[in-house]
Amino acid sequence: MATTDQDAVIDRILALWSGDLETLPSEPRLAELTGASRASVREALVRLEERGYVHRTQGTRTTPNRRLPHVGRRIDEQFDHSLSIRAAGYEPRLEVAASDVRVLLPGDPHRYDDLPDGTRVFRTVKVWSVDGTPYALAEDLVPLVRDVDLDPHRPVFELAEEANGIHVAWETLWVDAVALDAARAELLSTEPGVPVVEMTYCGYGTGDTVGYWSREVQVAAPAGLRNALIRRVRHERGVSGS
Repeated sequence: MATTDQDAVIDRILALWSGDLETLPSEPRLAELTGASRASVREALVRLEERGYVHRTQGTRTTPNRRLPHVGRRIDEQFDHSLSIRAAGYEPRLEVAASDVRVLLPGDPHRYDDLPDGTRVFRTVKVWSVDGTPYALAEDLVPLVRDVDLDPHRPVFELAEEANGIHVAWETLWVDAVALDAARAELLSTEPGVPVVEMTYCGYGTGDTVGYWSREVQVAAPAGLRNALIRRVRHERGVSGS
């Protein structure tokens, strides 16, 4: 089954989601409800378990993670800020503070990427607001392979496909706590030195070619937009821990 078809099965299962659901229907019933084969349903459940949506135990039915709809925004999944802000019940606004084409120079102390010196990139600086209050700021570097007219308002993964042809398959993300510098503090309408979460991430394709590098900071998030990570807990018999 093609990836897009498998994703469709996952979406159909998620459409059955209910906050009051204690167990999911059996595999045969899910196959009937989604119009998919049992093998496709089984594979979809494996992927949903990996993503923290369900917990499966041998001999019992599949249990949904009922806290998941309330955890906020998942940093282990790609997202568009405007969509996640709206989904949390707020009004988003996107401002492009800067966009330009530049060449990456060696020795630049502000660089956070591992692209080769001399790489020509499309750089954007964007600010998202929640109900009019600045919330997140991102600087994106998209290597330019094609001479195209790019709209800086578009999501970075879409810009990568247009600028360099990379359909990003993975992101590696690093999270740090930093003091906000003066330039970014001004764009976020706050004071320099305020402690913030900084996320630096690299998006790359299946062939390891970089589609973009991004660096993002966020001020204190309102309810429903806190960054969350769902991770599986494995219990090893005979192993103690603290």
